[in-house]
Parts: sequence; C-alpha cells; structure tokens
Amino acid sequence: MTETGVLTARGFRPLAGPAVRWAARRGTTPAATARAGGVLTVVAAVWFTDTTLLGDLVGALLLALVLYSDAVGDRLGGQARDRLTEWTVAVMVHLREFALYAGLALGAGLAGRADAWLWASGALIAYALRESVVTARGVGPSPSPGGGDGAHPSPIDVVDPSRSSREPADPEFTAELLGVPAADGDDAEPGGLVRIRTAPPRRGGGLRPLERGGVRPGPAPQRRPRAPLGRGSDTLRALTAFAPSERLLVIAVSVTIWDALAAFAALIAGSAVAVAAAVTTPRRDAH
Repeated sequence: MTETGVLTARGFRPLAGPAVRWAARRGTTPAATARAGGVLTVVAAVWFTDTTLLGDLVGALLLALVLYSDAVGDRLGGQARDRLTEWTVAVMVHLREFALYAGLALGAGLAGRADAWLWASGALIAYALRESVVTARGVGPSPSPGGGDGAHPSPIDVVDPSRSSREPADPEFTAELLGVPAADGDDAEPGGLVRIRTAPPRRGGGLRPLERGGVRPGPAPQRRPRAPLGRGSDTLRALTAFAPSERLLVIAVSVTIWDALAAFAALIAGSAVAVAAAVTTPRRDAH
C-alpha cells in the first residue's frame, strides 16, 4: 500500500485491530479510510487557523485520528489490494497535506505573519522534491530483455533480444559450411569429425606474464559480503525517509509548542534530510 511511516506502522497499526475487524464486517475499503483521513485533516486545518492553545490541541488530536485511520486502512489494504485503491489513497494523502499547509499558512497570516505563505511555498517545494526523489529510488530495476531478472543486461542482449530464445543451429548445415563431415550419418567419412583447436592448451610449465616489479598477478580479490542491517538501522532509515506520519507528528508538535512557521521550517529540514538520505544510501538490491 501507500507509504505510511514508522509512527503509523509501529505505533498505531498494532492498536488498530478492533477498528479493522469492525471495518471489515461493514465492507469498508482502504479508499474509504483515506477519505475519512482527508476529512479529518481538513477539520484539523480549520482548527489550526485559530492560533490559540485550544485550536492547536484540537488540531493535534485530529491529526492523531488521521494517523489511526491510516493504520486501519493499511491493515485493510494488506488483505485485498488493487491499483485503483492504491492510487486513490496516494492522491488523498497528497491533497490532505496541501490542505493542512494552507490552513497553517492562513492561521499564521491572520496572526500577523506576512511571510507565512512564503514559508508554506517552501515547504510545498521541499515536499514535492522529497516525493519525487524517494519515489524514484523506490522503483525496482527493469527486467533484462533476455527474460532474466538482472538490472544490467549485456550489450548483446540489448542489440539482439532474440538471442536467448533462438533455437540451436543445424549441426549438418554447420558441418557443411566448415567443410567437415557430419557427426554421424550414411555419408560420414571414416575419419569422423575434424577437431579445430581455437586456443592452445594451458600447460603447467608454460611461462606466465609478470607485472612490474616481478610480481605475478594473483586472483582478483573477493568482495566480502555486506553485513545485513539490523532492526535499529532499518528504523533509522525509515525515520529519515520522513513519511506522512512523521510529517504530521512534526506539524502537531511544532504548532503546539511554537507556531506554524516553526512547523514549516521543520518540514523543509526533514524533507532535505530525506532527499539526502535517499541519494546517498545505496539500494538494497544493488550489488
């Protein structure tokens, strides 16, 4: 399903069991929970326009309900998936975040901060950049033309994709082209096939080339396998991805303690960290 985040996956998802069973009995789909999360986010954005402590606390509580609805939808999506539902959920996640940014900027503007919309625009640009880079890094390697699962096909496969599926040549026709008798048959000569040596045999007593300094070239050093990452490393990598649950947590905490501009600054910084981590961290399927 759509990316949710560490807070939703490890915080709210284990607590979503009763709601998931109730939603499954009613036939609720992940798209419906995504729409409910979108409505709750719009209501939270309206409360965030009130810069008092009450408005910030109610908005933060509504964002917690949004994360809970995401956890319910994520568990429902694990039971039945389809492309249309995934697309709907992804669109709703983007739209609700845009509405939340607009509500924060509107509240900060009503409080007298003239540069609120400028900060909101910067946060949106950082958000779009993060989404594009992380999505591009999440795309798997394309299959090779030869039908294998390698990410880097050979140049011969690229030039001639039918090489791997081509039938073997006729041995009689090959023998006729080379001017040698066939392997077996009525017209085969007593001498049998003529063996053609394409390379001299390797002998133990032959001379081998020496490198500079008189050192014989040895075998290529073998790369040591990379140790698998632990659970702590996986959690750190997921946190640096700055998924929707982490962004909503940053907004709720920043607005409650400071103001909307602090939330926008934290969103920009978190998106920058996510982009840097996605660019510098090697893919797991890379060899």
